[in-house]
Amino acid sequence: MSAEILVFLAAGLLGGAVNAAAGGAKLFVFPLLLASGLPPIAANVTQGVALWPAQLPAVWVYRRELRRDLRALGRQMLPAMAGALAGALVMVNSSDEAFLRVVPVLLGLSVVAIALGPRAADLMRRAFPGGRLGVATGVLLGAIGFYGGFFGAGMGFMLLAVLAASAGSGIGQVNGAKNLFAVAIQSVAVVPMMLSGLVDWVAAGFVLAGGIAGGWVGATLVRRLPERVVRWGVAALGLVLTVSFLLS
Repeated sequence: MSAEILVFLAAGLLGGAVNAAAGGAKLFVFPLLLASGLPPIAANVTQGVALWPAQLPAVWVYRRELRRDLRALGRQMLPAMAGALAGALVMVNSSDEAFLRVVPVLLGLSVVAIALGPRAADLMRRAFPGGRLGVATGVLLGAIGFYGGFFGAGMGFMLLAVLAASAGSGIGQVNGAKNLFAVAIQSVAVVPMMLSGLVDWVAAGFVLAGGIAGGWVGATLVRRLPERVVRWGVAALGLVLTVSFLLS
């Protein structure tokens, strides 16, 4: 097995586990695909296609919790899915140069979202009291969907904050919903990605194989580890990769 294939498998395994646990998979997979020689947008499209099914095992793990609120969650998904389609279309029609200019900002945004963790939900509740919270939830889910279709690193933490604030519950109680929303966003965004002709299918296949296994492992472990440990561990590793990317 070549070193490149091992890199793809490792990227998928780590990305799938992190995605299920927190949502920062692309912080890890994107730099590894760039290092393998893929152009920036091709690397982003390839990871988007490859990691799309990796969230499915995490949804299965939370299937009982999700059944209770499936109808309400379905209504909330609509703006997120519309945003995802728009974000993916903008991304596949961008140039590599333009995409590279915004990637450092997006990576930094994802690290901030991860580091804030539960505090982001508290900030949202204070910023949008009363009836304004419902409107703000729809707008923010649409914006997160756009970000998810365009790049998506750290999207899971953004979803956790908005869903926890909207439901008036803790981060741990909406982790299943976060995984379901991530699957919905990625399911919409993956269509223009697949049709773009930019996917490296060999890399995507091996990242996918690792990602499915990692998704199951991550969803299982996150129930046993303290949320704070998971969040700060992912944030620290993501910060290291972001700094490495900026200095490369």
